[in-house]
Formats: sequence, C-alpha cells, structure tokens
Amino acid sequence: MRETINQRIKKLRKELKLTQNEFSAVITISSGQLACIETEKRIVNNRTIKLVCDSFNVSNVWLRTGEGPVFEENKDTKYTKLIVLFDTLKAQYQEYILSSITNLLKIQEEEAKGRI
Repeated sequence: MRETINQRIKKLRKELKLTQNEFSAVITISSGQLACIETEKRIVNNRTIKLVCDSFNVSNVWLRTGEGPVFEENKDTKYTKLIVLFDTLKAQYQEYILSSITNLLKIQEEEAKGRI
C-alpha cells in the first residue's frame, strides 16, 4: 500500500526528531490538528503543505506524492532543525544559546592555536 501524505508528514516529523508540539509550533497549527493529520482524521490542505515545505525545506513533490528526494537540494536538515528549535525557545534561552556558541567559538579558536 502506498504511503499517504499524512504518513509522510509524521515520518518527516520523526526524521527531524521533533515532538508534535515543536513541529506544530513551527508550522503554526495546533498540536491537536497535527495529531489529527498524523492519525489520518484530517485531510492535509494546501496551506499546511505550503507551511511544511517552507518551514522545513521539504520538496513539495515528495510531500504530495512520495516521489523524489524529501528535502530540496542544498538544504541541510541539521541546520533546519537547529533553526526550528531555536525559534521555539523563549528570548532569554535564545540569548543563552547565542552566548554559549560565542564561548565555544573562543574555546575552539584557543584549541586551534594550541593554547588548550
């Protein structure tokens, strides 16, 4: 039996290792709507398809038909996931992450110079 668009959305969410809450927050639908989509109690409309494709760099053809690559060319899912998760954080936590990255870059630079 051929995989449905609803099943592909669930598969995508799991591949990105996102919870229903995280995934639905990014595509701006409720987690209840997403649950209904994933359990095939709700038809996936064009708006949801566009939101999924735009938010996660997913191929529209793959999402609709299951054919071709999942992601658009030259898109890295690791970076997509990072951006998605970062956007779901409160501002104070975003600042913490940015500060941590800055500190890690300084440590990396010191390591490269052989000081650590």
